[in-house]
Amino acid sequence: MKVAAIKNHPAEGLGYIETVFEKRGVEYYYVEAYENASIDEFDALVILGGPMGVYEADKYPFLKWEMELIRKIYSEKPIFGICLGAQLIAAALGGRVYPHIREVGWKKVRKVSSAVPFPEEIEVFQWHGDTFDLPEGAELIYEGDEVTNQGFIAGKALAIQFHVEMTLDLIEKWLSDSRSLSDDEKKRIMEESREKISEHQELCRKFVDFFLSM
Repeated sequence: MKVAAIKNHPAEGLGYIETVFEKRGVEYYYVEAYENASIDEFDALVILGGPMGVYEADKYPFLKWEMELIRKIYSEKPIFGICLGAQLIAAALGGRVYPHIREVGWKKVRKVSSAVPFPEEIEVFQWHGDTFDLPEGAELIYEGDEVTNQGFIAGKALAIQFHVEMTLDLIEKWLSDSRSLSDDEKKRIMEESREKISEHQELCRKFVDFFLSM
């Protein structure tokens, strides 16, 4: 299997998903959409995060290209959308994406569907300020207390608002680059991350395995 991974920002790559792919013998390559909105052959697609909003597609035209690609393939090839990637899937299929409550750090979400073989409650890493309305025909799979829509399935597309790809190095980089978090907040999130990263990466493996089986 060959997976194309669309990057919307240089700092947001596959993270731990690279390790899972390598252990599973999955071939993958990056598509830097912000440099060149084109893609080679692939069997499955991962759409990663980014700091921009879907509603800024006029400013970032490659987002329009991604949504067109989603509409074209979501019923035929597996797509795994993470954070902005999930919002792009939602928007491509007719859902509204808009600014909402900012979630940063570790939050619990609950499973609300039997369509996925994941735990009933999971603690996940969040870093977003936007949310989406569920597209028509999509099935909600996870919900949160503050931000309700946390994940859904539509066709062969798996969309999650939270991040499952994090490593400690990646979390540390995002925290160090952040201008909106206080030093105390950064310290707390980093300490929590050290405690939770092992369980988090086991969860990542489950999500990737499900995506690859779609």
